Amino acid sequence: MTTHESTPLEHPVLAQACAVMREAYERGWISTRDGNVSVAMSDRRGFLVSASGVIKHALVPSQFVFVPADPAAAGAANTALRPSGELDLHRRLQALLARRALTVLHLHPTHIVAALYAGRNLAELSADFPEVTRYTRVGPNIPALPATSTELAEACEDAFQPALGPAPHILGLDRHGVVAVGKTPWEAFEHVERLEHICRIALAAGHRHIHHPDTIDEETGHVPRRP
Repeated sequence: MTTHESTPLEHPVLAQACAVMREAYERGWISTRDGNVSVAMSDRRGFLVSASGVIKHALVPSQFVFVPADPAAAGAANTALRPSGELDLHRRLQALLARRALTVLHLHPTHIVAALYAGRNLAELSADFPEVTRYTRVGPNIPALPATSTELAEACEDAFQPALGPAPHILGLDRHGVVAVGKTPWEAFEHVERLEHICRIALAAGHRHIHHPDTIDEETGHVPRRP
């Protein structure tokens, strides 16, 4: 008798990962072939990542590629498919956070990307909204780096292992999107949902925030505001 799951594609949360990508498409957070997601194997023999170029709103478990934890080992499923172009990102984060079952989710939510493009610091922005900070830790903005690049993967790896304090749940990627992690695909999705919600609020407010609501500028008679 073996303790391994019989095949990687029988992973219990693959259906959730597919549902998350369909929901992200319905919300306009990705276009047809954008985004990617990976889930760790519970026995730590590797992880499963969505294949490159597949239609994400029709994603099914058979379109995941098994990536073994040991680079010398052969993949056990769907070797005819190529893993996501962001494989290096997923490999690094799955290895970094391998102490527990994990989902790594990469999406392109409209309002988060817009807030990044407008120069907003997402960690500072989220600090003004307790419904985010209560459940979701937002990490530092990642500068504009080429998609699928080693530089991007390394920057995210560094940000998910801060020198001080707990690790974030989500990072914003300037001109690009987000990377979120969670114990399940839906948990990772919720981190994206919370941050997207407050970015939409901030953009609707014109990127302005009352700094000292009880202080009135004596010359203008207005409440001081910060950009």
